[in-house]
Amino acid sequence: MSGIRPGSLTVRLPDTAVLQAPGRNARRRAAHWALHPAPLVLPAVAPAAWRLTALVLAAHAFTAAGSTQDMDVVARLCGHSPQQTKELLDRLVSVRTLTAWQHHRDTDEVHWQYP
Repeated sequence: MSGIRPGSLTVRLPDTAVLQAPGRNARRRAAHWALHPAPLVLPAVAPAAWRLTALVLAAHAFTAAGSTQDMDVVARLCGHSPQQTKELLDRLVSVRTLTAWQHHRDTDEVHWQYP
């Protein structure tokens, strides 16, 4: 981490045409949550995978309480398989970053709630 000054932060959010990233609004929300993660309370020693999953969920939350998204989309954005993503969601519940989450198998949607 040499070369990074305290208080400085560089965030790169790729364009939609590159890497099939989410649209402008989702990138804007991701940047907001990356810079202001107040509701995303995680232990200081939380692994990067937990942090990325929490950021993905926050960027795709359409209400303050939580949201619903296709499991394959959430898993792809987190860079994990759906099974690994389910385990990460369980971890986020165990550390109280999320209140709860549900996977609706018939629609393949996942719903999450914040405290």
